[in-house]
Amino acid sequence: MGSKKSSAASGLAALFILSVVSVALFTVYVKEGDCMQEQDCGPLHTVQLGAAEVLQPARSVFATLFEPLQRANDSVQGAFDNSEEQRLERKLQETRALAAEASRLERENASLRELLKGQRSTYEYGPLARVVAPVGDQFTQRIVINVGTEDGVEPNRPVVIGENTLVGRTTEVSKHTAQVMLVTDQMFAAGVRIIPPAEFDPASGELGPAVTAENVSYGQGLLETNLEGYFGVDLVSLKAHAGEGDFVVTSGRAGDKELLFPPGLYVGKVEAVSSQDIEQFKKIVVDPAMEPQDLEEVRVVVDWAGREG
Repeated sequence: MGSKKSSAASGLAALFILSVVSVALFTVYVKEGDCMQEQDCGPLHTVQLGAAEVLQPARSVFATLFEPLQRANDSVQGAFDNSEEQRLERKLQETRALAAEASRLERENASLRELLKGQRSTYEYGPLARVVAPVGDQFTQRIVINVGTEDGVEPNRPVVIGENTLVGRTTEVSKHTAQVMLVTDQMFAAGVRIIPPAEFDPASGELGPAVTAENVSYGQGLLETNLEGYFGVDLVSLKAHAGEGDFVVTSGRAGDKELLFPPGLYVGKVEAVSSQDIEQFKKIVVDPAMEPQDLEEVRVVVDWAGREG
């Protein structure tokens, strides 16, 4: 018990002595010069500078030893920073991709709405078809679409786009594809009528009463093209009232004979009309309503009211 009290007293005495020595050294240190000049440097400052010089090599050694660790730490930190930057970059790319996809879907929906807008209740349509390839050479104008017999498509069926616009007709048909001969192909032909703009609505295909009057003839004939680039209507009577800007539509019938296409499909506009006294028919040049290079999606009319089976 006595030894414990003696140890505690010794500890307190040592602490008191150290405190007194510390205060004394601090007082001396403050009163010494600041070593701005060599003669002003007191003994405590001298010891401090000497210790700093002695320990400098050791500090350099420690700095050298720990430098790789610091570089490794910096590399790890940089890797984390790069990883975060790459994550943000991927996120940005994904956002841009989603925006592009949304834009594409919006364009497709607008295109589909445009295609469906001209549909008639008297027609039966095949599914929406995409143009997958052009066919032929400089002498032909044909395309391949991705619908076929599995979709109810048969040869010699009208193919349309937009507001009731005739593109062509199907020719060779397989299970899942069909070849389409465009109206601008030199082998294409169709019975057509010439209609004044005031009497025809391309969207609905409805004809005005003046067109159906028995004593009025605006002209009808055969739509054809040739290698020289002519696209027009042949066999139009000289008495026909055809003029520039009139519409050209399918006639559907010739007398009591049913033709390949239903009546009222829009083909184009009359661009020029000419005739000579020695000729039996007018020469009608037509500006087609469709452009082959612009075709992306089409529909096949697989059946229509009044078609003979």
